[in-house]
Amino acid sequence: MTHQSADTDGRLEVETHSASAESGSAVHGLMGMYQVFASIVRYHRMAARHAHSLGGELSREDLQGFITAWASQALPLLNIKAERIGAIAPLDEPTLFVGNHLSYLDVPLLMSQVPVVFLGKAEISKWPVLGSAGKLAGMVFVKRDSDGSRREASRAILDCLQNRGMSLGIFPSGTTTVYEDRPWRSGAFRIAKAGKIPVQPFRLTYEPLTQAAFLGKDALLPHLYRLLRSGPLTARIEFGEPRLITDPQAAAQACWTWSKDPSFRQAHP
Repeated sequence: MTHQSADTDGRLEVETHSASAESGSAVHGLMGMYQVFASIVRYHRMAARHAHSLGGELSREDLQGFITAWASQALPLLNIKAERIGAIAPLDEPTLFVGNHLSYLDVPLLMSQVPVVFLGKAEISKWPVLGSAGKLAGMVFVKRDSDGSRREASRAILDCLQNRGMSLGIFPSGTTTVYEDRPWRSGAFRIAKAGKIPVQPFRLTYEPLTQAAFLGKDALLPHLYRLLRSGPLTARIEFGEPRLITDPQAAAQACWTWSKDPSFRQAHP
């Protein structure tokens, strides 16, 4: 009888410890989500107030400062340690950055390295908090499978690069994928050729990858909650050589092939 009681007490202790750990993990996830969105709201308000004081629009230098400041703060809140390989094109020359797309985490990761604005799906403009922050940051929203929208996107991209002087980040696959098995669209490269805009490819990965990847029917808030309950992430981003585009189709193919080279992920497991 004494042995059974001790065994029961041991199981109770283990179960209690497990429940406590689970509760602590849940609280950590919720607090992490609050901190991430609070940082977005805080920087959005700061940028909005500053833009209002300037007559409604941020200067290029101010926008670049807000972008890198927010992203540099966001990565630690997301429990991400970033590692960079390769040099970045000079900031005084607007550049089109193109790369593989694994997760919404790719956005603050690239922003932490270079002050870019993004081309994104029109649906993002309706996301809570993120939509209005994206608009203030000059994000170019595009409706899929619309010829009119594509033409408008081309004009907006050139305006961003040539008139506003801001570098732009684009994921030419058009969606998130682990294997980047869908050939990249050449539209961004055609725009770069027409505007004589340099293109710089990048490729990125995460460890553990399954924890970061945002795929298929994943929903933002549940995924972010699970991410913040899990352990730390290491993000690695490598920049290729900048180039001027003469053959958009060939450039898209070459950058796509480079971005999905398995040696990159094998060298940085």
